[in-house]
Amino acid sequence: MAFSLQQAQALIRTARDNDRMPHALLFTGSPTAGTFDLALYAATQLNGCRATSLDALHHPLCRIVRPSSKSRRILIEDIRSIEPFLQLRAAEGQTKIVVIIEADRINEQAANAFLKTLEEPPPQTLIILVTEQPSQLLPTILSRCIRMDLRDTDASIRLTPVQQAFLPACSRALAGMGRDISALALRSDFLQLLADRREEIARRINTSVKEEAKAIAQGTDTRDWEAQQKDTTTALIETEYLAERAQMLDLLSLCIGQAILIAAHGEHVSPLCPEIEHLAARISTAELLKRSRAIDSLREDLNFNIHEALAMDNRLLQAFGTL
Repeated sequence: MAFSLQQAQALIRTARDNDRMPHALLFTGSPTAGTFDLALYAATQLNGCRATSLDALHHPLCRIVRPSSKSRRILIEDIRSIEPFLQLRAAEGQTKIVVIIEADRINEQAANAFLKTLEEPPPQTLIILVTEQPSQLLPTILSRCIRMDLRDTDASIRLTPVQQAFLPACSRALAGMGRDISALALRSDFLQLLADRREEIARRINTSVKEEAKAIAQGTDTRDWEAQQKDTTTALIETEYLAERAQMLDLLSLCIGQAILIAAHGEHVSPLCPEIEHLAARISTAELLKRSRAIDSLREDLNFNIHEALAMDNRLLQAFGTL
């Protein structure tokens, strides 16, 4: 269940008043949903902090951890830096609070070190993890946190950069839905954008790793370090690539889903593009639902590691081609 910010704040107050605060909380959702505000609220309730934002939070019993390296990862050094703070004794009635922003950016070494802290937290400690992508966290970390999903009260849809780049191709496919040539064109656009994104992700991450190696070198040979990072770098590239591919699939589902709502005369919808309204006017709800299920099937196929291009050949024809 997703909570509004006000509901989540009430739960924090109730836990505090009944002396039932857990040692680890996970706040998921976008900053506009209030995840940062909720973390700040917890700090004010437990320690009487006064600040207008997490960036402005300066209190002896509060620490903020966020990605700081060139590769925008939370490193093991970041985790180790908070360990002495957590071993300090807090005054009676106060709590040591660590807020980890973009917790999904924690790298493998740091995650394993952090897990030890979660398993045996020092007394009077609250660790708050904030993320928009909880699926990127280790299951062992997720299982040790009380999770609070926040819903965004802003009804407007915010597309990610890759979704914005993919929207023109989606619009063309929606306009030509029912013709195989439209499905094949969408497949070509989809695969080309994915290839471009993989190349860009790999370039950015490899550049960051080299810059990080230079920063830690201090006159030493970093070739061994870079070799050790190879598997981690490859996994990081693949993770970001798969996340962007999932966002593109989400956009396809969203476009067809909006057409279904309009065709069914459901709740008011602000379509992402004019082609969605045109689609709803010429194709039945039943057919749109069938085509939407083809996108769901494509997502399942890709999750089972079926060859990417072959999966798209089949499912995009079902979703956008001739029935």
